[in-house]
Amino acid sequence: MNNPMPEIFIEISEDEFDNRYQLLENHINPHASWANGDRPGCLFESFGDELNFVNQQDPQTIWTLIDGDDGDMYLISGLHFINRVGYLLSTSPVPINTTVQVHLPMSVDD
Repeated sequence: MNNPMPEIFIEISEDEFDNRYQLLENHINPHASWANGDRPGCLFESFGDELNFVNQQDPQTIWTLIDGDDGDMYLISGLHFINRVGYLLSTSPVPINTTVQVHLPMSVDD
């Protein structure tokens, strides 16, 4: 009997994400968001030519920006559909059977 490997869940900080995963720039939309300084943005839309391009990439390099039910946003490795805002593509893959999540708080606690 062949047992699948267990799914590993890792939560990392936004700084850890930035240090670990370099992003591809969105070459389709010159006005894409998720820009770093003066560089072009990296966020791909969830429809049309941009989604078609995302779907052609290695699934281990796809990240989904999700609008969380708690008012915060989350960046989760893999291609997801529920509450999706858009997609990012990293140059290095997430390990197989691993889900990486980045919590992106949208408000500052008092």
